[in-house]
Amino acid sequence: MAEKMTVRNLSKQIGVSASTLSRVINHPELVNQTTRENILIKLDEIGFSINENRRKKSNMIIGLTISNPRSVFASTLIGCLSELLSDTNYQLLVFDIKKRQYIQSYFAKHPEYLMKIDALIISAALVDSKAKEFFEINQIPLVLLQTRCEGEFSIHNNNFTGCNDAALYMISRGYKRLAFVSWSPFDEHIRDRYKGFKIALESKGLTLESEYHKTVELSSDGGYVATKSLMKLEKPPEAIFFGCDDMAAGGYRYLMEHNYAIPADVGIMGFDNMPIATLLALTTMDQSIELKCQIAVNNLLNRLNPSKQEFLFDIKDEMSITPKIIVRKTLK
Repeated sequence: MAEKMTVRNLSKQIGVSASTLSRVINHPELVNQTTRENILIKLDEIGFSINENRRKKSNMIIGLTISNPRSVFASTLIGCLSELLSDTNYQLLVFDIKKRQYIQSYFAKHPEYLMKIDALIISAALVDSKAKEFFEINQIPLVLLQTRCEGEFSIHNNNFTGCNDAALYMISRGYKRLAFVSWSPFDEHIRDRYKGFKIALESKGLTLESEYHKTVELSSDGGYVATKSLMKLEKPPEAIFFGCDDMAAGGYRYLMEHNYAIPADVGIMGFDNMPIATLLALTTMDQSIELKCQIAVNNLLNRLNPSKQEFLFDIKDEMSITPKIIVRKTLK
């Protein structure tokens, strides 16, 4: 079987480091001219040539991957990035990958999409070293949102600390019987949020009983279903924490339809600080979507226009942002 063409394999064949070869492919302006020319000669000798036309051609398009275009998070992300790019010469192209999956699998099936974009913001997908090498070979710079991969610039939440803070705040407001609404436990984001929340309760001598932890579909309808189940318990929760604002909106709807007073009868809290949280006066955790989008766009524009670059962060940096409590009206 032929050896897979990756930056690591190529670098071994021509006797240079993977990082140097990666710079020659993606950022040739950062490599000494003599070094660059020698590497290009070695690549030519083994029958591999860098597509100079692909690198020089600009589509003026930045891609974004999402997995659920109907979600509040996805629509907010699209709107924020579109607004930021409207002040530049670039447009946003959205790829609906349908489900959370390894990103190279999606683009390997649709190689024509790679020719449409100059850079890619990856959200709602998994990224590993194979994906990193895949996009390096195709000369597509990346920024990762809410996911991580060593050697790629990523911006993500400190979900554990954020939800630990959320639980401690709810306890400080006098709530003791708390519920937690989440989605698939295979998603590391909600898994970390749950751990942080649960440990905060334990630190105060409280427990999160299994009947008060509901796992449902990641949607407003899922939040509705979870709240219905919780409020039918013999001892309903005093307050409910939802893993995202979209789910909290569904819980809010159920409570309003069934004449529960918020927060007098039951308190609710979300996570994200999406526009709907403002409309509902929802107490929530702000994960700084606008800031993340601004940093992602700036990083990619600097890399796409190296002659004008003013890097705020090294390409290999990782940013972890701790969500902040936004106090509104849904907790007492």
